[in-house]
Amino acid sequence: MGDGDKIESYDYILRTKFNAGVDMKVTIIGTGYVGLVTGTCFAEMGHSVTCVDIDAKKVERMKQGECPIYEPGLETMMKNNIDEKRLFFSTGYESVTDAQTVFLAVGTPASDSGQADLKYIFSACDGIAPYLRDGSVVVVKSTVPVGTGLKVRDYLSGKTSKKFAVVNNPEFLKEGSAVEDFMKPERIIIGAYDDAAAKVVEELYEPFNRQVKRTIRMSNLSAELTKYAANCFLATKISFMNEVARLCDLIGADVEEVRHGISTDSRIGSQFLYPGPGYGGSCFPKDVKALVYTAKEKGMSLQIVEAAETVNDEQKKYVVGKVLKHFGNDLKGKTFTLWG
Repeated sequence: MGDGDKIESYDYILRTKFNAGVDMKVTIIGTGYVGLVTGTCFAEMGHSVTCVDIDAKKVERMKQGECPIYEPGLETMMKNNIDEKRLFFSTGYESVTDAQTVFLAVGTPASDSGQADLKYIFSACDGIAPYLRDGSVVVVKSTVPVGTGLKVRDYLSGKTSKKFAVVNNPEFLKEGSAVEDFMKPERIIIGAYDDAAAKVVEELYEPFNRQVKRTIRMSNLSAELTKYAANCFLATKISFMNEVARLCDLIGADVEEVRHGISTDSRIGSQFLYPGPGYGGSCFPKDVKALVYTAKEKGMSLQIVEAAETVNDEQKKYVVGKVLKHFGNDLKGKTFTLWG
């Protein structure tokens, strides 16, 4: 779909077969943290959304309005949109036939080498391929290695003769404020080589652009790298502050005073600048490893990102060392609570 004739043909299909804008039909593959929040919030904006998951028990729970994850405001929003018949759940892929946009929001766990495992992405492709129609826009919402969007396009092309396009639309959601982050996004990244397909996704997000235009158009490759670069930069900020905290311990400075002193600089800011046991969670560790792996595949070493990972690994041991020192190396009978 890289040449002008195919883009024009694709644009014609979109204009004649679909109604871009309000009340789009959307299918979300995967009802994990990203997929469920995305689907529910799109339904809240008036679109008809079907969320697909292979876990039958989970689907039945969601049909009853039970949210499988805790996220402030999400369950109430789910129930309201189920009642309004805008949000549906299924174990089958039939809704793809009528959907203008099909989002892939499945997991991409890291292997031992750090490479992202794309088996769930291609499994989702196998599921949607028989139901794609001319003009379908397949949107990769999952965090995927650079080049995955093109691989998805090639993979699906071998399984269907329908005309479709692949768009990368990475998520930037924080646990605990995911609904607010989606409804009031700082930016909406749309990566696509097909201009017509990019316009469809932009129309889908139009309600979020009413006051300020938040969509940023770029290539698929740039969109994929933007997601990794953002997370790795934030992880680096955390590791940097943890190293400063260690230095404070050695020289007697107060890390909280230092943190406050540098965070008031608008070029630095205060977020992700708190010392602690290091970064963790479902995104930062695997995204750092994945970007380091991608660079090594190209014969390059990301020295700053690799250093951030090294510091993070050391920080866990450093915190344990501080605990041992505090209790005189005797932890017998002690009970510890981890918060967060």
